[in-house]
Amino acid sequence: MTLSVWLTFLVATSLFSMVPGAGMISTVSNALNGGVRRAAINLIGLQLAIIVHLSVVVIGLGALFSSSPIAFDLLKYMGAAYLGYLGIQRFLTAVTVQDEMPLASAKVNYWQLIREGFFINLMNPKSVIFLTAFLPSFLNMNMPLNTQYLILGVTVVVMDVVVMLNYAYLANICRKYLINERFLLMQNRVFGVLFILMGIFLVALKH
Repeated sequence: MTLSVWLTFLVATSLFSMVPGAGMISTVSNALNGGVRRAAINLIGLQLAIIVHLSVVVIGLGALFSSSPIAFDLLKYMGAAYLGYLGIQRFLTAVTVQDEMPLASAKVNYWQLIREGFFINLMNPKSVIFLTAFLPSFLNMNMPLNTQYLILGVTVVVMDVVVMLNYAYLANICRKYLINERFLLMQNRVFGVLFILMGIFLVALKH
């Protein structure tokens, strides 16, 4: 893989990460609720799921998954159900300003945030199909494939982290000026609806 090919992949991956999706909604929602630190904890789960997707693609299961309507639909409906559950939970959550203190005193613990992020990304069939179709086009078959997959995989994760942290920082800037119970309740409802809409979008997604 040449430098120019890698730079092209870098730009393409960055643009893909910038496209609004469930991961971005989760990042912004957590940043508005509890600041950048809370969003960063959630981001660990999001990236662990991406690593799982990358591993699936590298060992060849991505192509098998992409060609199996049953596997695709199963993951799609599981993902839609989970997003719907998160949306309803977020919509119905009551907040007070005291709840939105630093993460150490917040009601949501580290593992819950990581788990939430992990399953949001894990049960997104679009990600697996995209990586299955996308990664091989940047490989040089005359060079060691494992090394190239490692470089591309690290690039995907790092760029997604950079993009999501930028979303989190921007949301945190807004949060500083909007930290009141009325806004927090409103944003919980807005993001709850967005999670539900993302679930509906997944259901409508065709193989």
